Amino acid sequence: MAARFMLDTDMFSYAVSGRYPMVRQRLQSLKVPPVLSAISLAEIRYGAIKRRSAKLDAMIGLFVELVEVRSFTAAAAEEYAMIRATLEAQGQLIGDMDMLIAAVAKAEGLTLVTNNTAHFSRVAGLRIENWIGS
Repeated sequence: MAARFMLDTDMFSYAVSGRYPMVRQRLQSLKVPPVLSAISLAEIRYGAIKRRSAKLDAMIGLFVELVEVRSFTAAAAEEYAMIRATLEAQGQLIGDMDMLIAAVAKAEGLTLVTNNTAHFSRVAGLRIENWIGS
C-alpha cells in the first residue's frame, strides 16, 4: 500500500505559491492525493486574511479542493496529550500548532511532509519527510 502523506502548513504554502517547484512535482507524482489537517488549513487561512490577499485566498481554495482535510479527532487528542507530556518532560516543547499537527498525523498513520524537521523530529514515532531537501 502506498504511503499516505499529510502536508504541514509550510509544504502546503510552498505548493500553493509555487516557490519550490519540486514540491508540486512530488505532489503530481503521488498515486494517492495528500491530506491536510484542519489545523494547517486554519493557519493557512489566517495567513491569507492577514495579508488581505484575495488572490492567495482563491489559490488556497482551489488547492484545498485537491486534498482531503482531516479533522482533529479524539484519537488525535490522545496523541497530542502524549506528545505534549513527553516533550515537556524532555524540555523539548515545540509550538502548540505543531504538536496538534503532529498528533493528527500520528493518529491517522500518515507521514508528515515538512520543511521544519528540526521541530517535528522531536516527536517520537512521527514519520516525516522533507520534500525541499534541506
